[in-house]
Amino acid sequence: MDGSATEREHFSRYYARYLVAKHGYRLGALSQSEELLQHCDYVLTKSAGKRISIVGIVNCDSSEGKTFTMPAQGLAGLAQHIAGSLPAAAGLAITIYEIGSRAIGRADKSRLSGHRSRGRKYATKAIAVDVSKRQAWPLPLFGRRFSPAGQMEKLLRAPRLSAAELSGPERAVKTGRSIFVWVLMALLLLVFVAEQIFAVGKTGKPAVPTIETLQVLGGLSYPLVVGDGEWWRLFTAPLLHGDITHIGFNCLVLLLIGNPLETLIGWRWTAATFSVSAVSGSLMSLAANPVNMVSVGASGGITGLLAAALVISFRIPAGAARARLISQAIYGLVPALLPFLNTAVSGGSIDYGAHFGGAIGGTTIGFLLLSLWHDRLPRPRLGNLAVLVAIGFFSIAAGACLPIREHYVRRMLLAPDLPVATTPSDTAVESLLRAYPRDPRLSFLRAQVLLRRNDLQGAERDLRAALADRELIAEVGGPDFENRVRAVLAALLKSKGDPSGAAAMAGPACAVEKSGPIADYLAKFSLCQ
Repeated sequence: MDGSATEREHFSRYYARYLVAKHGYRLGALSQSEELLQHCDYVLTKSAGKRISIVGIVNCDSSEGKTFTMPAQGLAGLAQHIAGSLPAAAGLAITIYEIGSRAIGRADKSRLSGHRSRGRKYATKAIAVDVSKRQAWPLPLFGRRFSPAGQMEKLLRAPRLSAAELSGPERAVKTGRSIFVWVLMALLLLVFVAEQIFAVGKTGKPAVPTIETLQVLGGLSYPLVVGDGEWWRLFTAPLLHGDITHIGFNCLVLLLIGNPLETLIGWRWTAATFSVSAVSGSLMSLAANPVNMVSVGASGGITGLLAAALVISFRIPAGAARARLISQAIYGLVPALLPFLNTAVSGGSIDYGAHFGGAIGGTTIGFLLLSLWHDRLPRPRLGNLAVLVAIGFFSIAAGACLPIREHYVRRMLLAPDLPVATTPSDTAVESLLRAYPRDPRLSFLRAQVLLRRNDLQGAERDLRAALADRELIAEVGGPDFENRVRAVLAALLKSKGDPSGAAAMAGPACAVEKSGPIADYLAKFSLCQ
């Protein structure tokens, strides 16, 4: 049948074929609704998750004066009977269409309005359609475009689709098994094991790495990314996790949403979606979080998969499969984006910046896939490009092992636990210095001990030692630690009668410290004049 043939057929038949091709209905009635076949020319049924939709179509042009003959009470009773046989959480909607080329009169409106009813689990309504005037009734005062009658009028005014267009596109179906999701889960678990093996310090809790461990192994830190140019942390942070609950919850969500998504779009685009979403999540995390926060976790990439799945779901024909994917995506996205609905328990705070960034990246990829996914293709196009994106992400993350190794080697030169007392004892500091002689923090602490003893020469020696290794200074606090040492050393030099040396030493600190304890210390000794 070609396009001209669809123009000649009655609109009631065309509408039935349109519902089948474009909205996932099936021609036929449930066993409980077979009574409708006695009063309608076509009965169509759709199951969308927990909701059953039944459409009855009466072809009023097939004979003069033909109408829907089931009484209003009969339709309500039938709906109540069908709803009673459905599961407790299921709902039912029955819509009757009287379609013909005659005007919709007052008597038709009065008769059909009686067919509108609503119960606890069901709703019924009837709509009259005048094909000749391209009108439908009833139209609501507001939201006309989204009402069934409004959508019918839109369809009446649009050109009829050809038989080929009504045959429906070949949709992607579940084939084979997911690959990337399982490989990614294995990688995340392997990295988490590495966090335990190469731990820096101890938290006292099983399988909970310290903040120092996460920072050394590639955690996201604003000073390190922006200040020190370690941009590779955008790629490594999504592979790290803060504790067993953190990685367990992420792997569970990854499994629930990643498997159905990968069977739809393939492993290539699933890997690319995760990669893009993980990086966009890292960028948003940097922008939204405090500068002293160390952020880790795959939740940005996983939230991106959830967002992409929600967009991609509209590619699937209407029905249980689409409803299931939509519900899984929404159940994951809502708590990920709304803090007060998140019940996940973890040892650290939840990085909603990464979640929002990941959702933006995933949504963008989802719409890109829809534009690349022609009707009759089982998978989106440009799969090779997706592979390159994923290879780029994981190659950068793997290449970051070199700077991570350098960080780790330097961190092993530092004491894992410093004395917590305000005035640590000489014995405690000396003991740690023997084990970690290159730790600038210990040199600074011993200098304070020597200052209390009025050993200015020894204190100056240790303060200069604390400033000697710039790489280790970067590991223990960067500019903040350096400025503290400079301020104390400048005050010591001034007290020894070396004002020019004191000014030179304090200069870098004076240039950046405008408020706070260090600025107050510099002002106390008039070191910035």
